[in-house]
Amino acid sequence: MSNGEVCCILGVCCPPGSDAQRQALVHEVQKKHPHVSAEKAVEAADAVLKAHDNFEDVAALFDAAIA
Repeated sequence: MSNGEVCCILGVCCPPGSDAQRQALVHEVQKKHPHVSAEKAVEAADAVLKAHDNFEDVAALFDAAIA
């Protein structure tokens, strides 16, 4: 992974669906789009996590690949 934040967002080093995963994605949104309000950053993060099922498939694929 490129950094711990991305690792967490993808559910590899933070549990998929965890608050840590959500906060990491919110932080990334705010970092890339500093003009966006905190509320909008949370909405965006929640939408992405919902659309991608908290990246549970990424965590499962990673776990299977290293097993």
